Amino acid sequence: MGERHWSLLALLAEHGALHTGQVVTLLFGSRPAAVRHLGVLARAGLVYDDDPSHLAYYEASTDGVAVLEERLLRSGHAVPAVLGQPVAGQMLINEFFTGLAAEARTGQGGCLYRWRRAVDTAAWLRGYGVSRVRPRAYGVWIEAGVVVRFLLHVDHGEPKPLSGTPAPPPSQGLAGYRLAARGVPASAVLVVHARAEREADLHRELTDAPVPVPVATCTVDRLYAAPSAANAIWNVAGADDTLVRLIDVPRQ
Repeated sequence: MGERHWSLLALLAEHGALHTGQVVTLLFGSRPAAVRHLGVLARAGLVYDDDPSHLAYYEASTDGVAVLEERLLRSGHAVPAVLGQPVAGQMLINEFFTGLAAEARTGQGGCLYRWRRAVDTAAWLRGYGVSRVRPRAYGVWIEAGVVVRFLLHVDHGEPKPLSGTPAPPPSQGLAGYRLAARGVPASAVLVVHARAEREADLHRELTDAPVPVPVATCTVDRLYAAPSAANAIWNVAGADDTLVRLIDVPRQ
């Protein structure tokens, strides 16, 4: 296999399920090239596709992760934690990530300078004394001279499937930020909600018990309808209900 095949395998092992269009955006820029490279990996048994809705999502197989780990170790590189393991909400997270990456490639001035996965973000936050929170990613978006360092949360807001126990209040997932004695090393906390009712609930709860960092919310519908998360889809807690761009969240 060539270097681009290995890069593609590493991309899938790191990010989990990606559909062909996302692979095109993140690595190839050409659909035929992406399909050709995916086909090589699939025939080798290193990736597999899951196609429940006529949109092929590809993931690294167990064999694919194993050979990638072996290659990393042989070359003296560390194997990333939880490589190839699924993450809750990974399809939504990948849509968020791919949208910003695509926005950056338009040449309109935006740049996704950094991206950390959930496990890396948790370890990084612990170094700042921040715990009891579960952000799904950390990123740095730069646009028009503004730097936004954000922590991304996903609020599914659904009862537990087996017990039927109601979902906890949406603000509960952010409570750990109030305990950060050294402050929160981010300029914004972003929360994507499955339902608009949960978004409204979080705004009410933060009015009574704010956290020491700006919080902006969005629904899944708004995220998927916009070209990217950089667009005016964010409702900042404690401000008016005007939707703002990502770079304007810390300034509200």
